[in-house]
Amino acid sequence: MRVSAAAAVGAALILAGCSHSDLTGLPACGEPELAALPLEESSFSSILPLGSLGPVSHTFPTEHHYLVLPPDPNDAGRALAVPVYAMQDGWIVQVDSVEHQPAGFTDYDVTLGVCSQFSVQYGHMSSLSPELQDALGRPSRCDTYTVDNQTYKRCKYRAKVPVSAGQLIGRAGGNPEQFALDLGAKDYRREQNFFANQERYRAKAGDTIYAVSPFAYLRADLRALVDPKMGWWDGTLKRTVPPIYGEIAYDVAGTAMGNWFREGEPFFPEDPHLSLAKDNIDPDVYAISAGTSMGALAGYVVRFTPRHSGVLERAFEEIADNAIYCYPTEQSGTGTPVGRVLLRLSGLSTLEAEFQQAKQCDQELAFVQPRRFVR
Repeated sequence: MRVSAAAAVGAALILAGCSHSDLTGLPACGEPELAALPLEESSFSSILPLGSLGPVSHTFPTEHHYLVLPPDPNDAGRALAVPVYAMQDGWIVQVDSVEHQPAGFTDYDVTLGVCSQFSVQYGHMSSLSPELQDALGRPSRCDTYTVDNQTYKRCKYRAKVPVSAGQLIGRAGGNPEQFALDLGAKDYRREQNFFANQERYRAKAGDTIYAVSPFAYLRADLRALVDPKMGWWDGTLKRTVPPIYGEIAYDVAGTAMGNWFREGEPFFPEDPHLSLAKDNIDPDVYAISAGTSMGALAGYVVRFTPRHSGVLERAFEEIADNAIYCYPTEQSGTGTPVGRVLLRLSGLSTLEAEFQQAKQCDQELAFVQPRRFVR
């Protein structure tokens, strides 16, 4: 079985994009179209569709792609540094510098505003072009925080730097354990993603509602170049099921399917939460993405082919009663702790879940110390 995206990319961080307000003053949008690839075609071997699961920092399906960079032949711990380009005429409206402490390097998240309702976000760039670096000035704020026991200092720079499609804006690769360029987009013209508790997202993570794939807005000739690369890190598995660029919103109200929040915990960070979703390469495969509330299973993704009857490995969207359902966790070759996950829906918007190590699904299904999750 495959390991999580977080394990493959190293330290995973939330791709910070600008809010809708940061696009104020840009020209109105018609039908957005992107005119350039973010990397030269030879600079990425595959693209992970939206919805990668990489707990605990990406417990929920990830709203950006990973463009897998060429390895450095002289250093197995790094990718080659490659140029990154603006995908359309527009303005760089925000840059976040992220200092990785104590690893001792800095990377950058860059937001390209194409128009007043559409933006593209680049994450984990290793350097900025000299023109962009010189235009930044002083940061508007800096914060220090911890994710996955690693400490980071993030500084935000507001800007309005004009760029043209295909213009160099910096480089990706070359930093330790960063093997991909993150790439996402926001289309604020209408809500794009829908959840069981849409108001929670509007209040706490409004941009998630508008997250889209930038590749869906490419010219047709450029989409023909990227579509065959949608798949797993090593290119051996391809996404063939529509939507080809993946998806992030799996919630089905009144069932177990979708994202669940540990009771009493804030929306961010995602660490304590739980996602019952689908695999982003093969959506016929279902997945349990376990945050820190799931004990020894935290940080692992349990994938399985769902069944459509009984209480063993039942498809999440078919769980609408208060029976206890069981999911074995053994995943050959991954180091996933062996045991079982028990799930029970309580009402329309509460879920009990527990990982029980070394227990099997043919034993009595009973909770010992369940964790409660809410929509």
